[in-house]
Amino acid sequence: MEKLEKHQTIELFQAIPRHRHLLITDDLFGKSRGKMFGVLEGVRRNGKTVRLYAFSGQFNGLWHVPGWAPPLFEISEFQKINYPEEKRIKTLGKELAKETRHCARWHTIKRERRKRSRLLMEKIHTLYRLTNFHGETVSLHEAFVGPGGIPTGTGDCCAPKLLNQAAALHIKPLGIAEFFWGKENKSNSRHHGHFYSSCSSKCEPILGFLLCGLNTLTEPIKK
Repeated sequence: MEKLEKHQTIELFQAIPRHRHLLITDDLFGKSRGKMFGVLEGVRRNGKTVRLYAFSGQFNGLWHVPGWAPPLFEISEFQKINYPEEKRIKTLGKELAKETRHCARWHTIKRERRKRSRLLMEKIHTLYRLTNFHGETVSLHEAFVGPGGIPTGTGDCCAPKLLNQAAALHIKPLGIAEFFWGKENKSNSRHHGHFYSSCSSKCEPILGFLLCGLNTLTEPIKK
């Protein structure tokens, strides 16, 4: 929080001249509203304490920023699937806005847009790969435990990103803190500078898998 307050950017760990204008935090206090950030403290096998950092979802359209935990999917594969279909869905949205509400064509376009959105989300979910502390890697569908379908945004929150990265780097987590930074969200359930636990609908159903093997990790070498 002190770093974000002081520098007003997430360019905290490596110079990124190309995207510098996209990394400032001003928009978090404007119409874009705030975002969740997370920090994981852990210990390597050699006993060295380290910290990992994450932001939820994208930051100004960027999925990957050096120094921050990456998404749980390959960005190139995501772009290949998402961008063409997302463009089509937006076009349908514009067509919908031109039609008279609740007329036959309005309902037809709305159903088509809903169907395409659902199918796109299902395709995107197949790209996610989660790794736990046993070294097991599975899809989001395999890791998710709970009733109903997988909510949009599952796997994009801070805790899953941090635990996934810690497992991949063989770092034993000691604790995680997640906080909200910026203007309160539309539902007024998140407020600037406040800490929050992992969400029950998107995170809890996959945290069970991500934490598997944590209690079997060997203690770091004492120095």
